[in-house]
Amino acid sequence: MFGGLGLIFVIAQGSIDLSQGAVLALSATISAILVNKYGLWLIFPSAILLGALFGLLNGVIISKLKVPSVTCTLAFSIAYRGLLPVFTRGGPIYVPFKLFDLYNFENMFPVLVLLTLIFGYLFEYTKLGYYSKAIGENEVKARNSGVPVEKMKILAYVLCGVMAGIAGVFTLSRVGGVDVSMGNFFELEVMLAIFTGGVPVTGGMPTRIFRLFVGALTIGVLVNGLTLYGVSAALAEGLKGLMLIGLVFLTARFTRGREAATA
Repeated sequence: MFGGLGLIFVIAQGSIDLSQGAVLALSATISAILVNKYGLWLIFPSAILLGALFGLLNGVIISKLKVPSVTCTLAFSIAYRGLLPVFTRGGPIYVPFKLFDLYNFENMFPVLVLLTLIFGYLFEYTKLGYYSKAIGENEVKARNSGVPVEKMKILAYVLCGVMAGIAGVFTLSRVGGVDVSMGNFFELEVMLAIFTGGVPVTGGMPTRIFRLFVGALTIGVLVNGLTLYGVSAALAEGLKGLMLIGLVFLTARFTRGREAATA
């Protein structure tokens, strides 16, 4: 859910971010090192700042150098994963026990509500959200209409990185430390929630923040159902991957049909 609040800005523009899981892992790893050295108060500032910097790098390369979002974010995902063993030195990094208290309903729910209100307002009631949808509808028309396309793309990826960093903090509090496998398939889970809620793959005006909640709730029920039926974790991941492929195909077909109907 945390990752989806940032990724939806990128999806609305018709782009994608395949580096969210790696950004989560790397920002959490560096933050854990800083926390162990300088204190627990650094956990959120460091994770947010690192996530924003990684997102900024994505946004600048994609918007200024015109590198396709799939190529850029996939390359950075591989690069960040490659850096993890350098910081972990081949072993896990543990965090102070006090951080474990973050991962409970009483702490997570208020943070989720606050971030949902902030990001929901940005997405539905500000130029950032409207322009992001306009870019997804037609980037050329949006640019000719005066939309600062490059700036909007950079801001979208920065927000995406920020939310990946925050998700990394709660992941740290859940598992008690970091290792090289942290954040694996995180972006898959986020995209699955977004597309299950009915957000078009190509973004645009039909993108709505409430669809993220619908998708997240649906996936939560699905995962819990698979767990109750004793489905293995590996098979569950495979089913979710197939589900994502099907959703991408169906939304692409629906989008083409909508465009043909309005042409």
